[in-house]
Amino acid sequence: MKAQATPSQVKAAYTRALAAIFDLKQKDIKKDIHVAKKAPGQWSPDSTLEIYCEDEIPNASDYHSFADFGLGGYYCHAEKWCEVDKVANRLLVEKLGENIQSYWHEPYNNAVVTVWPSQ
Repeated sequence: MKAQATPSQVKAAYTRALAAIFDLKQKDIKKDIHVAKKAPGQWSPDSTLEIYCEDEIPNASDYHSFADFGLGGYYCHAEKWCEVDKVANRLLVEKLGENIQSYWHEPYNNAVVTVWPSQ
C-alpha cells in the first residue's frame, strides 16, 4: 500500500507545478490553492485540494478556438493540467520517495479544480 502525502505537501507540490507549467509566480497563486477541508468555498471537502481558477490559474475545462481569429486549431487547458499532475507527482516522489500515493486533478466547475489521490 502506498503512503499518502499530507495535504500540505500536496498543496506545495501543486503550487510549484502550476507555477512551472503555466509560467506563473508562486506568490501570485498560493492564495487560490487550498487544502480542501479548510477551503473557503467547500465545493469538494472530501478532495485533497480545491484550486480556484478565477484569477491567474487557468481552469482545466477552458477551451479556446482560434477560429475567432481566422486561424485553425484550438487550445485546451486540460492538456496542460495533465502536465501539472505529472510535475506535482514527480515533486512528491523526489521529496517523499517512490512509495508515495499519486494525485490527479478533476474540474469541479468552470472556476474550481479539485485534486484527488489516485485509487
